[in-house]
Amino acid sequence: MKYLILGMAIGFIGCHVCFLPVFRFKIYPYLNILIAFYTIPICYAIIKYRLMDIKLAVTRAGIFIFVYALVLGIPVWIGLRLLGKGPWLLPVTLMGFFATVGPFVYFYIQKRAENRLLQEQRRYQATLRQASSGMGKIKDLRKLLKMIVYVLTHAIQIEHALIYIYDQGQKGYVLGASKKRSSSNEQFIGSIEEKSALVQYLSNNKSLVIFEEIKQKSEDEKNSVLIQVIQTISPLKGELIVPIFIDQELIAIIVMGKKQSGKSYTEDDLGVFSILANQTALAIENAKFYEDMKRTHQQLFQAEKMATIGTMADGLSHQINNRFHALGFIAGDALDTIQMNKKELSEDKMKEVMTELERAFVRVQENVVQGGEIVQGLLKYTRKGDAGFTDVDIGAVFKSALEMAQFKIKTDQLKIIHDYVPNAIPKIKGNFTQLQEVFFNLIDNGYDAMMQRKHEAKEPSYQPTLIVYVLKEDGHAQIIFEDNGIGVKDEDMHKLFTPFFTTKLSSRKGTGLGLYVIKKIVEENHNGKVEMVSRYMQGTQMKLRLPIAIA
Repeated sequence: MKYLILGMAIGFIGCHVCFLPVFRFKIYPYLNILIAFYTIPICYAIIKYRLMDIKLAVTRAGIFIFVYALVLGIPVWIGLRLLGKGPWLLPVTLMGFFATVGPFVYFYIQKRAENRLLQEQRRYQATLRQASSGMGKIKDLRKLLKMIVYVLTHAIQIEHALIYIYDQGQKGYVLGASKKRSSSNEQFIGSIEEKSALVQYLSNNKSLVIFEEIKQKSEDEKNSVLIQVIQTISPLKGELIVPIFIDQELIAIIVMGKKQSGKSYTEDDLGVFSILANQTALAIENAKFYEDMKRTHQQLFQAEKMATIGTMADGLSHQINNRFHALGFIAGDALDTIQMNKKELSEDKMKEVMTELERAFVRVQENVVQGGEIVQGLLKYTRKGDAGFTDVDIGAVFKSALEMAQFKIKTDQLKIIHDYVPNAIPKIKGNFTQLQEVFFNLIDNGYDAMMQRKHEAKEPSYQPTLIVYVLKEDGHAQIIFEDNGIGVKDEDMHKLFTPFFTTKLSSRKGTGLGLYVIKKIVEENHNGKVEMVSRYMQGTQMKLRLPIAIA
């Protein structure tokens, strides 16, 4: 564009100096010569930057001139040689003119006619191209398959569309999604066997199959394999079969019914469906990869929980054993009281025994409740957190996480400050179990960082302190965990949210999944934001930004 503008500027200056004498400027227009040079930058742009394919343009022009020189020039030359100049030249010249213009008129009319006749076909082909380009954004495989059959059915207006996807467990292709435009209750087969004739035929030929063509071919050749293919397609009532391949492997089969208009599938249709098949293959591969990755993440999260529970085992067993010992002592005391007094139970003695038994059963109930709370907290923590999102009380989540943390850390060794009013803080939209895991990890990380500073720095006046406070801003709750632990070195900051990276003293202290899990839960599951500010030997501040529940 710069060279084009330069060339036009040169030409503009060259031609406009001719007007100077008109305005009584007695200057000879020497710059008029620039008109001869304005083509130089334009030609340079054409050749250097491929502004146009000059070779192609010259070749086409040369072929056009050569062909028309032969077609029109030879008859004119013969006429001049035999008849000389005369009236015959006028009709021949007109004929040459119309012969030159005729093809352009023909192609114009043909294009207009095709556009009118194939308007509907080109409309749905454009719709399919748009749909194929957007399929890669869908990460859920089930939603992707439903979208494919829906678009095919409504865009092309066919009677039905089916998509079968390979299932390794069943060793075949199971019906992933189906769509019918008619209100018929017709049911289609639920699976296609991996060893069926249709699958073998598609795997070998790797091309689209038109039912009528293959049916005619089977009748002409009397081919038993094709007959078996027809027998597989017939129950599906498919007019067009589109195979989906990934690395030469047949992963899905699209079955398309008849067009409601009664028209057959054209070559243009087949071209569009081939493109659609390639895009579908990429979209299915992407969706499967996302599902596998999601499954792997869940396994990592669960592994991190199990590793944490392993370190909590001593604290949990100690607390539960305490409850059982207390129950044993209480029951023993109650039995001794009954045994000692059952033979001489006066009315006053009876009252005294009943009072003792009442006190014993109250203590039993208290220990049962405490033991139940321990087990309930453990069950909540180990749960996957697949339940839906509800309005969650931040204070309740923190309390639950702290109750679980006391089985892993020694809470009496640090000072915990709640810098918020429990009834005044807003509720957030979230999953209680997942947020409990986030808070637990933050408490645990803060504790380990503070204990590390305490043992390494050996500061006499050092008091490990964890401050938790909540701020409300722009429809979000800002939850901040601030500790005065050892902090993070600058060179480690960019690695913190990487799986399996840990700054803790030993692998027994941490798996390196805590911060990774926190980021995934807050940002991907809750549409929130995690920020971390840390200074070595000063402390760390973790900020969680989560959306407030709408009242």
